[in-house]
Amino acid sequence: MATHTIPAAGGRVSRGGHPLAVHNTDLRQPATLAPRPYLHPVRSLAGTVTTQSLPVDHPHHLGLSIAFPDVNGTNFWGGSTYTPANGPILLDNHGVQRPHGWQSAPDAEFGGVSWLSHSGGQLAAEQRRIEYLHHPEPASWSLSVFSVIVPAEGIQRLEVSSSAVKGRKGAGYGGIFWRFPEVTGWPVILSEAGRGADAAHGSVSPWLSVSMVVDEAPVSVLLAQEPDQLLPWFIRAGDYLGAGPAVSWTQPAVVDHNNPLRLALHAVVHDGAVTTPAQALKLLQQHPFASRSSPDRTS
Repeated sequence: MATHTIPAAGGRVSRGGHPLAVHNTDLRQPATLAPRPYLHPVRSLAGTVTTQSLPVDHPHHLGLSIAFPDVNGTNFWGGSTYTPANGPILLDNHGVQRPHGWQSAPDAEFGGVSWLSHSGGQLAAEQRRIEYLHHPEPASWSLSVFSVIVPAEGIQRLEVSSSAVKGRKGAGYGGIFWRFPEVTGWPVILSEAGRGADAAHGSVSPWLSVSMVVDEAPVSVLLAQEPDQLLPWFIRAGDYLGAGPAVSWTQPAVVDHNNPLRLALHAVVHDGAVTTPAQALKLLQQHPFASRSSPDRTS
């Protein structure tokens, strides 16, 4: 089992000499934050940090991670649990994602993740792969996350739910989630659905572009889903900035041994502003996986 922080990105570093991404696998977070592996910081080639971990407003947001508010009654998102009767309540129901058997290749990491319920038993088994990729556009690099989740041995069925399913309108978060850092001014958010977070939120746009200014540096993160697995986007840009495809937008996702939950998210991290859909699409179309369906790369 990995028990330490692993510099990622195949040894690739920013101009400041820092790893482009760091894979944190030591699970040091308090139980209420649903300890799990995550990427942070994720930097641009110029060294600008595009993720945030343990922010004061939502300390359970851990950079770029995979998390769900409710899997068979266990909170793998962290923080409070939404209840129809009383709203958000902090309950003793948090799970842990424990990595095991991870291996590294020159530009990839892959291995298993055991999802342990709040009672300590294994609830789900996952194979995950993270790829750190060259991008031909100057000042850009590419990243992809692949995941396949099935019930653990002895568990027949997983029900993956969200606060929206339980009645909290628009709160369908859960899946691969990117928490962005604090920014100066308002970010420029683009998608196939239009301009702005309101247009993107809940849409099944194949792509999403978030352009921001961090520590006086313009930087953009462009995200794309698999074309044949489009999910609604959950995005916030008011009290905090974060986004990801939502697995359980209006109803639970049901997972069994014959129907695994397959997740994928592709990203381009670009130094500079992205202000038009044409610019966003040009960058994404040069990502090795973003413009077509990808093979199963989790093994």
